This record gives sequence, C-alpha cells and structure tokens, in this order.
Amino acid sequence: MAKLKQLYPILICLLMTGCAALFSEQEYVLVDQKVSQQPVFSGVVYSIPEQVNVRKIVLLGRGKVQNFDVYVRDEKNNWKFTKEVQRAIEFPFEIFVVANTDAIKIAHRSVTGKGRIETIQLYTIAEKEK
Repeated sequence: MAKLKQLYPILICLLMTGCAALFSEQEYVLVDQKVSQQPVFSGVVYSIPEQVNVRKIVLLGRGKVQNFDVYVRDEKNNWKFTKEVQRAIEFPFEIFVVANTDAIKIAHRSVTGKGRIETIQLYTIAEKEK
C-alpha cells in the first residue's frame, strides 16, 4: 500500500502531461504524395506510394453524398473500419484518424445523394520545433 502512495504523484504528473498534449493545438500538414484511385466492387480505394502517419482525411468532391463507410489499410494489408457516415455531407469533409497507412477505402452502402467524392487529401502532424 505504501508503494501505491508513492506512485500517486507520478501518475498525476503523467496525466497532466498527457492531457496538455491532447489539448494543445496541432498543426496539420498535407502529405506531399500523389493520391491514386482504384475502383473496387464496394467503392473506391485511394492510395499513396508509401505509408504515412495520417491524422486527418479530407474528402473533396461536389454535391452531397451520404451512406458510406471509411476504412484504413494497416501495416498487414487488412482493412480497419474507421468511420460511418450516414447523413448527407458537404465538401470539403474532414475525418480525424490516427493511422499509419498507405490507403483509404470509401465503401458505399447504398447509392444515395446527388454528388460524388472526387479525391481525398491526407494530412499528418507537423513536427514542432522546441
């Protein structure tokens, strides 16, 4: 029990540091790689040549679309469900993620809305100088 009491100040310090990092303003930088797209049976796969630490996905297009899912490909080439969008969205539309990936899949559950996603932009976090 005495050992646990010694850990409390350390835990409080770690929690305060972690919370400060979560609430600090982050600067997003566009990933400077060509995004290619490939139609698949359930939607479209948008890919880049190499894996990047992606923190934000911006969907660009025209009109309004709805009823689609967003998947991120992991290091083992498995698709990981990331976001379900049911309501109609307007462009540009931002999706915040934490993923090391080289591909994003937009899977359409049903064809609704008069619009289309034309491309995506991938963003990472900028390294801040100390």
